[in-house]
Amino acid sequence: MEAFKRRQNSPTCCTKSGIGGAPQVCPIQGASRHTPLRPPLNNCWVGPKRSIIEPMKSPLISVVVLAYNQFERTTLPCLQSLTRWFRDDDFEFIVFDNASPDGSGEKAHIWCAEHTEVKFVQSDTNLGYAGGMNSAATHANGQWLFLVNNDTEFPAHALDALKTVLRAAPANMAMIGPVTNAAGNGQRLYDPSKTKEEWLELGAWLNTNPTGLLLPTYRCDFFCIAIRKDAWDQLQGLDPVFGLGYFEDFDFSLRLRDAGFDQAISEDVFIYHQGSASFISENKIKKLVKENKKILKKRFPKAQFKHVRKNNFEILTKNYIKNMKNNRRMQIRISALSADIPKSFLKKLYWKIRCNSKMINAMS
Repeated sequence: MEAFKRRQNSPTCCTKSGIGGAPQVCPIQGASRHTPLRPPLNNCWVGPKRSIIEPMKSPLISVVVLAYNQFERTTLPCLQSLTRWFRDDDFEFIVFDNASPDGSGEKAHIWCAEHTEVKFVQSDTNLGYAGGMNSAATHANGQWLFLVNNDTEFPAHALDALKTVLRAAPANMAMIGPVTNAAGNGQRLYDPSKTKEEWLELGAWLNTNPTGLLLPTYRCDFFCIAIRKDAWDQLQGLDPVFGLGYFEDFDFSLRLRDAGFDQAISEDVFIYHQGSASFISENKIKKLVKENKKILKKRFPKAQFKHVRKNNFEILTKNYIKNMKNNRRMQIRISALSADIPKSFLKKLYWKIRCNSKMINAMS
């Protein structure tokens, strides 16, 4: 294989061969249209299976998976859980490798070459979460972006439920987050006793027993998020000032609110979140969190930083009790109130008294 030179700081997009054997280059922001392509692996260019001559229908949803390191632990299970929707014309699938240094990019490239419904793009440098998603989104053609962390897995019927929710979304609804087992806001359904298999089983049930409820939320967690493409473009994506990650989703949520759009949590879509698949050390995480929180506070001095247990409590008292009495979903959230409690005695006592009082008032 001949030596291959990549353009510095620009992503490499691999597609099938074009007419006459010339590679068909995907548009890359900031790159020359003569940007060289990565040589094919296993004699196959990665890209969509559709013929380049056929007019391509704009899909409803662009599923964008941001990958970095730990291919076998994270990206592979995520992609395997998505395969059941690869032939669905309402979706397109994009894998963006954020310059993984452990060889995960090459492994993802090979996997995508064997699953030609998936477009593979690789960056030469780590662009961070915001930069990676921004770059990946330039390759998306859907009406909605569905931004996915690679440490997620999709239970049965997850994307079918997502389609139903997005098609029914009100005109001003620009962002919808699914529920999950691990998140930092009201999207979390808390139960530390459940195994992964139990969560996936519960998720399949949630995805096939819709409520039709969209619960208004102050912000969304971007472990997995659906954003209307026109709203994304209007806000110019995520702000790269947050570097490798943390609080760029909070920032986007607040900017979306300021722009006049609505955002909500959908109880009808469950995605499993592996979590703790950290890309950096604990010390660096703490430093990033501290620095990025300062950036957010300076930009939004009145930003609300609520504990996730309070988010769950508000969802219960403001939405569930009056709309979904004796529902299995409500029971899941109620059980979280007893499992996710403060550690100190006084805070614990105050929390229990407050919960009991509010719940009684909400049910009356």
